[in-house]
Amino acid sequence: MRFRASGLFLLFLVLLSPGRLFAETDHKIYFADTDYELHVFEIKGEYPGNTMLIIGGMHNEPGGYLSADLYADFSLHQGNLIVVPRANFPVIISNNRKIHSDMNRKFVNGTHRKSSHEYEESVVEILKQLMARSDVLLNLHDGSGYYRPTYESRMKNPLRWGQCIITDTDTFVTPGGRTLALGERVQRILSIINPDIRNGEHRFHYNNTRTFDNDSPHKEQRGSATYYALTEYGIEAYGIETSKEIRSLDLKVRYQSMIINAFMKDFGILPNNPKVQIQKPQLQYLLISVNGAFPYGVPNRKTLFVNPGDTIRIEHIAANYERGLVADILGLGSLNDLNKKFSVSQPTTILVKKDRFECGKIFLAMKSPPVKSSLSTAAAMEPQKSSLPPEKGVLEFLILVNNDLKKIPSGGTLVIDPEDTLVIQDIRPRPADPNKVKVNFVGFVGNKRFNDAEDRGYRIHPQDLWKRHSKNREGNLYRIEANRGETLIGEVNVRIETLGKTP
Repeated sequence: MRFRASGLFLLFLVLLSPGRLFAETDHKIYFADTDYELHVFEIKGEYPGNTMLIIGGMHNEPGGYLSADLYADFSLHQGNLIVVPRANFPVIISNNRKIHSDMNRKFVNGTHRKSSHEYEESVVEILKQLMARSDVLLNLHDGSGYYRPTYESRMKNPLRWGQCIITDTDTFVTPGGRTLALGERVQRILSIINPDIRNGEHRFHYNNTRTFDNDSPHKEQRGSATYYALTEYGIEAYGIETSKEIRSLDLKVRYQSMIINAFMKDFGILPNNPKVQIQKPQLQYLLISVNGAFPYGVPNRKTLFVNPGDTIRIEHIAANYERGLVADILGLGSLNDLNKKFSVSQPTTILVKKDRFECGKIFLAMKSPPVKSSLSTAAAMEPQKSSLPPEKGVLEFLILVNNDLKKIPSGGTLVIDPEDTLVIQDIRPRPADPNKVKVNFVGFVGNKRFNDAEDRGYRIHPQDLWKRHSKNREGNLYRIEANRGETLIGEVNVRIETLGKTP
């Protein structure tokens, strides 16, 4: 199974007392540069403990994938999380329940199914591998209506799914003889969360689908993720469903988070920094390269003029979210055209989405012949030396640490071990004329014959640094500056300290 390990390894480098470990997040990308690119965040706590797998986005249900996404940024005191915010990205951005087939019906043993070579099967195989390393699975969804144990109305009855916690059975005995009291745990979780839900209609119920029973009304669940995790790996598995009838997305995410937090606490998985924050997605700008040149920063709802036949490549999406972003060049490419080259011969629009929600657009127009269309109503922008004014400065520094790419925001701090090496790769946004911007590691000289204050591309080891040029004169805190002429436009700190290694 092909995957690419991303360089976005977020290290929560909190100096701890002796005997503690360091909390760490490992971000892996599977099926990179495909429409079904899969992002997995593995978060290790400072202390060992149970591992919880959280999966969102098997269907186009925002309460599930937006809730899961919040936990990708957690730092843990104890235990571990494996977070898959968007298991099925194509259904999210196209806002369809399925593309080829229902992903949550693909979890069957390989000896009992025919391979259709659909992308859903490839993703499911990765999710199965993650289950094998977990102690509990939470599968997040939005369901229709409101589940009720007995019939109350058309939208409130045993065949509805909203506002319930689902198990495939009340108790399960593993091949090793362990008894998993699933129903008992759900009742405990409900007793914790329901008193805090003011709207009585929104309180959650326990839904045992009795998937194993011959008279179960939900035999289709035998192909679900929870059934597979329970039967194949003997781990506790739960479905969490908020109701599609609840119109407030913020409220659905909060309900999901309440349940996830309660499960985490019950399994002894303790966070350092829980966060719930839902903002309206908003595009800031796209970095677009034309004919392989340095990219232009094109602000939201502006127009980029190109010549017919020019090749463009969208290199970066800057928005108020980092994940779930796609750029679709209408009439070209596929669902997500980020980091792909296209020849443009006629006017079009680049539509930017955060998941299924439109958050901005960029207009492409032809320099010649003149374009006569509604594009003329948009503010036009010719490619120029720098599309972002100088006062905007550098947004982030791209630095390789032991060949792992780190994105450090301007004003931030990179912490490295004395044994690490780093390479300043670039800055974002890139300047149109790189000779007018210098990136200087103060305390390091790359060009020994002539110190030109340009240190991009050099492999730097802490032993190569000049202690007297460190910020604190102690040799453990340095700075990297980006200067346009005499003007400082960005800066990050580099702190050197011995880092604990997680076993």
